[in-house]
Order: sequence, then structure tokens, then C-alpha cells
Amino acid sequence: MHLSDKPRLLPLYHLTAPCPLPMSVMSSALEEELSIILEGGAVPLPETYDVAPETPRPLRLRHNVCYIVMGVLLNERDEVLMMQEAKPECRGTWYLPAGRLEKRETLMEGLCREVTEETGLTCEAITLLAVEERGTAWIRFVFLARQTGGSLKSELLADSESLQATWWDTVSPLPLRCRDILPHIKLALAYRQLPSHPSVLPQVLSSPHLALRLVLLCFGPEGQLWVLRSAIHSHCLPVILCSTSRASFLNSLRCLLNDPPRSCGILGLHHQGGEGADGVCFNIMAEISSQEPPLVPGEGFSWALVKDEALRGRLEHTVKDNALLPLHS
Repeated sequence: MHLSDKPRLLPLYHLTAPCPLPMSVMSSALEEELSIILEGGAVPLPETYDVAPETPRPLRLRHNVCYIVMGVLLNERDEVLMMQEAKPECRGTWYLPAGRLEKRETLMEGLCREVTEETGLTCEAITLLAVEERGTAWIRFVFLARQTGGSLKSELLADSESLQATWWDTVSPLPLRCRDILPHIKLALAYRQLPSHPSVLPQVLSSPHLALRLVLLCFGPEGQLWVLRSAIHSHCLPVILCSTSRASFLNSLRCLLNDPPRSCGILGLHHQGGEGADGVCFNIMAEISSQEPPLVPGEGFSWALVKDEALRGRLEHTVKDNALLPLHS
């Protein structure tokens, strides 16, 4: 990590200390932002962030960020679409259709292109199944998708993208390039039977950086619910700008928490692609392990009490049922 990339990270709270700041009722503007995010929508990033490197640098594909898109497609017999590798180092082995996002592509455009190039089928995304990350050096977006057309690629159409494609029953012997795809196949089959979270699809909205918008929740012993409010924009949620180092970008979130959250996952995200806009903003929900709003050091951070019963119910249902997109670091 370059010295200029070190984020100005201070613990947002100390769990053993009482909060000296008076609690305030949530504003209608913050309620509206929360409602949009709970629906999987996108909210433009602010011009200034609550936590950021001293000299944030925009993300550029193939320069300081790499996005991988992967598709899990199932047919009516619960067989999974597989492609046979053509690359010399793994030629003849099988894998899910996947590849690097190209410049000026949205994430779903990249998914559809990779599936068609490697299998011959066209598709549309149903939902993200998981996001895996190792900092901006490597972020993989795993989609559940459905076939919309095309025909399976045969050996006669072998090229540098793949040798052929097939539907696999997950039981018959098949030499895999790597077994890391098996949990994703299992997740897709389970989601088809009983969705664990609402459909989460990337929204098309520009983001120059890798950012985390936090929905940080604290439940009180008498049923109260508080949400952390931005230190800079009092009617908005906090936004953390992540470093472009190889460290996990969730380290930024962990630096704000003295203890691991009880639950944590993705509510939604937005990305556009294009000149100066290769970043992604993730809307992250986490529940802290405290029964009262903790101390918030630094100026501006405060807790807002959720009074709207419908909004409170949606927040509680989402976090208590862990109806969140998994994030693996």
C-alpha cells in the first residue's frame, strides 16, 4: 500500500462506552434513501466521503482493478451449463462460463458476452449469487442466469474461447479446472428451490471509486432500532471509500468495528463502466453486537432512531433473516 493510500480510519465507536450524543429521530430524507437501497436501487455517491484515502485514485480496468463475471445456468433437469477450456494451461478441463469484464461494459453485459462466447447460448441474469473479493486486485461477481436462446457450442466450433459446452448433472465424472465452482453450483440449486434473498442485480450508475455505503444497525433491548448516520451529510448513510491496495476492501469496514458484526452482506450495488467510471458502490448492511448505540468518536457521526414501523420491519426482516447477498473476502 502506498502511504498516500492509507485511509483515515478511526474506530466509529467503542462498544463498552455509552454514547454521549443525544439520539435523534430519522429524517424523511434518510428514510427515503434507506427505502431505495432496500429495494436494490442505486443512490448517487456524495462528492465527499466519511472515510477515504488522502489521495483517492479513480479505478481503471486492466490498470488497478479486475472484475470477473461468472454465470451459473441451470436447465429444467437441474443440470448446469459447463464449458471446456481451450487455454493451454488447462485445456480439456471444464468450468463455469466466466471471464474478465472489458472496458465500457456493464457487469451484466460482460456476463452475457462471456456465456455466448464460451457456450453458444444467450442468457439473461436472474440475480447475483455471491461476490468474492481480494481487494480491487480481483473481484468476482457470480450470477444465476437463464438461457434465452442460442445452441450449445460443439467441438466443430472450438476456438480460443472454449472447445465446447455441455449440460452437466453434477454427478457424472467430469474433469474440473478447479473445484471452487462447486459451492456456487450448490448455491444456485438451493436458490432455485428457495431464494435466500431478493433478486440483486447491479444498477447502472457511475462510480469512479470502490465504495461501501453502510447500513449499520443497532437493536435496543426494548425493540428500538437505530441506524448510523453520515458524519458529513446528516441526512444520508455513511460512505467509505476503499483503498486501491490488494488488501480486502472489507478491511475498511472491519476497521470501523471493534467486534465482528452479527450479520453482514450486500443489499445492492451500482456500476456503469466507461471512461473514469470503473468503480463499484456496494450497499452493505451489518448489525453490530451491542444493545445500545455506542460512542461515536469524531465529529458528525450520530445515530438515528427508526420510527416508521414499515421501514423498521423491513430492516429487521432483512438482517434477522440474513436475506443478504453473500460477500466473501
